[in-house]
Amino acid sequence: MKKWTYLFAISFLAAGVLGCDDESEAEETEEESQQEELEEGDETEDDQGEAEEEAAAPDEPIIGELSPDFTLVDEQGQSHTLSDYRGDVVVLEWFNIPCPFVRRHYEAQTFDTIIEEFGGLDEITWLAIDTTFDNTPEDTLEWKEESAELRNHDYPVLQDPDGDVGRLYGAQTTPHMFVIDEEGILRYMGAIDDDPSGNEEEPHNYVMAALTAMAEGEDVSPTETEPYGCTVKYDEDS
Repeated sequence: MKKWTYLFAISFLAAGVLGCDDESEAEETEEESQQEELEEGDETEDDQGEAEEEAAAPDEPIIGELSPDFTLVDEQGQSHTLSDYRGDVVVLEWFNIPCPFVRRHYEAQTFDTIIEEFGGLDEITWLAIDTTFDNTPEDTLEWKEESAELRNHDYPVLQDPDGDVGRLYGAQTTPHMFVIDEEGILRYMGAIDDDPSGNEEEPHNYVMAALTAMAEGEDVSPTETEPYGCTVKYDEDS
């Protein structure tokens, strides 16, 4: 009788140990499952957040809202997507090689002065966009070589010969300027300054003023002005 009691006790203890192991494994499996569900939930929330942000971006430039996103290649064939620069202050400059207004500002180093004032291209992203229908990357490369002495900062010139991005932004003239903050919000659009004729010794630079206000945490004013310069040369067949 004692022998059977002893064997029963051993069997009971062994079953208990195995049962604990099974319960422990079950708890671990449940915890792993819950962790996977949490991770999947986080991914879903991230995807939903990105989708909502894309949906929130308007299909035209509106002050105080996300700037319309786009992707263009530059004269080197490198792709640039506006939303990839989220976290940076971005300035868009509509550009045309033969335009005398554009040439005047490059000769006066208007854009270089702004870039230097705000810490250089490491601190501010500057993108020129050429929507001229017959411009080619080779034209841009040749202009860059010829104008190297006029430019202290070499930023990309995005190629938009079909005019899709120009039309998206309603670009009217060269130059036509757009200032976008770190969160992708459009803060200013319009003329580079208040001196279309180029006769003022100290014109009021709207882009400089907008960037200064943003840096100081103040409201940009004005947020919109009438751009001046050469009309953007859109492809009439596109």
